[in-house]
Amino acid sequence: MLKRYIALSTVVVILLAGSVGRVGYIIFSGSYTASQGYNSYSVTVDVDEPQLYYRNGEKINNNVNGLTAVIRPVTNDLAALNKVYSPKQVKQITSELSQGYPVVHSISTQQTPLKTFETHRSETSLSQFISRDSSGFLKHIKEDYKRELKVSYHIDARDRLLAGDEGTSDSDNYFSREGYIMTFDKRIQQVTVNASKTISKGCVLVFDAKTAEILACVSKPSNTYVNKAVQQYSVGSVFKIVLAACALENNVDLNYYCNGTTKVGDTFFSCQNNHAHRLESLESALANSCNCYFANLALDLGAEKIISTAKRLGFDSHISFCDNWQFRASYLPTKSKLKAQGELALFGFGQGKLTSTPLQLGAMLCAVANNGKYRLPTVIVSKRERNGSITQQQSVSETTALSTQSASLLCSYLRTAVVYGTSYNAETSAHQSAGKTGTAQTGQYKNGRELCNTWFAGFYPYDNPKYCIVVLCEEGRSGAEDCCPVFRTIVENLE
Repeated sequence: MLKRYIALSTVVVILLAGSVGRVGYIIFSGSYTASQGYNSYSVTVDVDEPQLYYRNGEKINNNVNGLTAVIRPVTNDLAALNKVYSPKQVKQITSELSQGYPVVHSISTQQTPLKTFETHRSETSLSQFISRDSSGFLKHIKEDYKRELKVSYHIDARDRLLAGDEGTSDSDNYFSREGYIMTFDKRIQQVTVNASKTISKGCVLVFDAKTAEILACVSKPSNTYVNKAVQQYSVGSVFKIVLAACALENNVDLNYYCNGTTKVGDTFFSCQNNHAHRLESLESALANSCNCYFANLALDLGAEKIISTAKRLGFDSHISFCDNWQFRASYLPTKSKLKAQGELALFGFGQGKLTSTPLQLGAMLCAVANNGKYRLPTVIVSKRERNGSITQQQSVSETTALSTQSASLLCSYLRTAVVYGTSYNAETSAHQSAGKTGTAQTGQYKNGRELCNTWFAGFYPYDNPKYCIVVLCEEGRSGAEDCCPVFRTIVENLE
């Protein structure tokens, strides 16, 4: 019995000594082995944006593959640095590793002992429209999870990495297919980008004329965070389309003799360069962009009728692209602010207190081109779920803004503006263009010259519109010189 007791006691002492020695080894040595019983330290390798797709299913963002390395403060990783990084980078990485935790850096090759991961970045000409930094689409949608790529390492009680632990990666959400299929067309977007190279500051939008879906959007300069599609600007003569629509809806075709200037109250208004257009009808006045005609037409129609027509065409309303992104698309003066005849006359050719986004002008133009039916512009076609299934977006309802007869006549008048009027530079070899130029004063001056915003709002082909296109050039010369060639180039490359 005594021998058995002594043997048992000896075993207990040996086991106890082994345990104490193991604890001492872990605490005082620099070598460790992995154990699931210890705490962990996670490194975020990358975080993807919510996924957006062109209408053909190709990625808009997260669309360029790259490599990222996770570098640990261990001998093997330190020894590998000189083979893949410059001396300056090695110095920086080594300094970061002195904190005792793994760090993340982009890398150009997988031929390295370092642990590397395929990560994503976004290269897109739609960045201003979708970016969080520009308060774009990605800022306003919500997801119930993060698209993170992480690596977790075990650490001991003193927060030191355990030797031999290669890390456990978690990438389930990072490669999720869930996202939104947008209305943007990849080919049309690239055509628009190429055509916009002549504009240094401004915006170009292409719409589906029937649905008011946005097919392309370019904001210039491209290296800013300003999404100019949703910024409000002075409109100028493009608003004469609304005046013409109002006149047609109210059976008014004013015959007016333009001698280059007109007096309203104590104020003189003039056509560009005081050009005398002589006897004008509604059609010829729209083609010639006669300020004197439209100042008098506004007085004849009155503020109430013009405002009513403008509102039916979407002015003064809000546009919503998703549940959390809604903005006012234009500012329309109230009837009380147009009591003075001078203000009403100014309003008649798009000056004064009126402002609008390029998006709103596009929506208005789509209504004219679509037999008078107005639709809110949209950017979402459908939702792609995590399992890859597609949930279609609800179709946008349409309202009647103009009679079919008025819309048809207005389309023919805008064709006349290209054939005989100020929009001549928008014509293509197929002779199918229609639209209206505009020049809007800004009240700002540079080197003694007032800065103007120039516009062209047109559709193609005029007899069965497929595309509506709005071109804005800030600090421009004229709509015909700055904007019509951009429209023409887009159309010629989409035919």
